[in-house]
Amino acid sequence: MEKNQELNQNITERLHGSLQELIGLHRQMYETVKIENEALTNADAKNTFEAAASKEALIHWIHQAELSRQAITQSLCLQEGLSSERPSLRELILHFQVKSPDFSSQLQVDLNSLIVLVDRIKKQNELNGKLVNESLKHIHNMKKNIFGETNPQARTYNQAGQRNAGSSNAHGPRLISKEV
Repeated sequence: MEKNQELNQNITERLHGSLQELIGLHRQMYETVKIENEALTNADAKNTFEAAASKEALIHWIHQAELSRQAITQSLCLQEGLSSERPSLRELILHFQVKSPDFSSQLQVDLNSLIVLVDRIKKQNELNGKLVNESLKHIHNMKKNIFGETNPQARTYNQAGQRNAGSSNAHGPRLISKEV
């Protein structure tokens, strides 16, 4: 009986350690997406590329840590007699509420921390995405202003033999645009 408790204690400590590792990696990811936002805002290509490379590495490490967490969770579920193909932390939290309230509470705090961090990362990435999309729209508009809008029918005749009117930009490129 004592050996079973010791084994259970070892697995619960490993699970908590795994969750702490995930929390740390997600904090690093959140800081990285904030740095990326600053680099995008400042049009700093070097720091933008560095942030993207950091994000890619962090995604790899988060994936590895999550696989480890899943394996530990699976082991704990098997040891506790819980049958589930893909056991979740919520199931473990509910299971341990009566048996070990302190451990259940610790898991809940870890899970809540992860949820908050993932939500913050998601929102920051959405802001970064909007910033990039707005920049691309601006670049596209500037390109249209400088090179003129191409319209293949601008200087041709239609089937009725009439000359096509073309677009308002048919006269060539504009260097000044009126932006709203």
